[in-house]
Amino acid sequence: MHWNEKMKNILIFIIINLLCYSCLAQTDRKIFVADSITKEPVEYADIVFMDTDDGTYSNNKGIFYISQNIKQIEISSIGYYSKTINIEKIIDTVFISPQIYEISETKVLPTKKKRKLVELGYANKNSIYFIGFISGEEIAVYIPTGNENNTFRLIKQVIIRERNALQRQVDIQKREYTGIFKINFYKATENKEIGELINTEDIVFTSEILKSKTKLDISKFNVYMPENGIFVAVEFMGTVNDEREEIMKFKKLKMRVLPNISIRVSWKISNSIVYEKKKFRYSDNNWHRIDKNNERIKEIKSLDKDLKEDDFYTPLFSIVLE
Repeated sequence: MHWNEKMKNILIFIIINLLCYSCLAQTDRKIFVADSITKEPVEYADIVFMDTDDGTYSNNKGIFYISQNIKQIEISSIGYYSKTINIEKIIDTVFISPQIYEISETKVLPTKKKRKLVELGYANKNSIYFIGFISGEEIAVYIPTGNENNTFRLIKQVIIRERNALQRQVDIQKREYTGIFKINFYKATENKEIGELINTEDIVFTSEILKSKTKLDISKFNVYMPENGIFVAVEFMGTVNDEREEIMKFKKLKMRVLPNISIRVSWKISNSIVYEKKKFRYSDNNWHRIDKNNERIKEIKSLDKDLKEDDFYTPLFSIVLE
């Protein structure tokens, strides 16, 4: 085959692929999620596809995309009632109703002098490992109160140990995607299990601010340390696609890019309590405690023979109390 003929065939192949992509993109539906009272966009709402048990999130403008084969979705967001709708019955906008929370009384202990900041958790532990997660996955670690004087104190910061920014993976075009994630707080029960969600609004950050050790200021969200301790969780949402104003999902094997939010973990902490939850991908959307039988842990151990049978990982999160 002559060179010109080869180039011609390559060009035809590229055009066909572009046309196919264009056709697929045109079939995607753009939907806007809004507050039923204010008509303002609902940012970062959870969108579950009831037909496939997959899902996505709305972006910071309340926009998300779905393919034409999706017939039913469930929309939920902190501060709103969940809503299940048939896509065929809407045009381009979904309104969800705000929910009024009955927040339990928070005890704030008076003090005559300014207290020193207190750091609790695991962010100062050493680690050479990091774990990447896909869209809809959430990982939580239990942080005890430390002592009774720490109870009901304001949480000023969350500290996250992440892989170094220079180590982040890029796709074949050398473009780095911006990851997006939520910080969630859950009360711990007396049995040190995950209880109710404490924060009453979404706490969202992007990977652009992450360093190998990042301190996130969350003092304005008024989260206080419960008496039984707290679960600090990171929920991985996906990557920002500015061209389509959407949050793209991390797809295993289908995208030549790893999540650029990868949390450092330690395998040397034997008494930690760690849970994970998967919202999408044929999951039951429930919390499951991480132990040696966890699927991801088994996969890692199959690659690293230095890990022991009873080892499991702990995400390196800490909180700072004011």
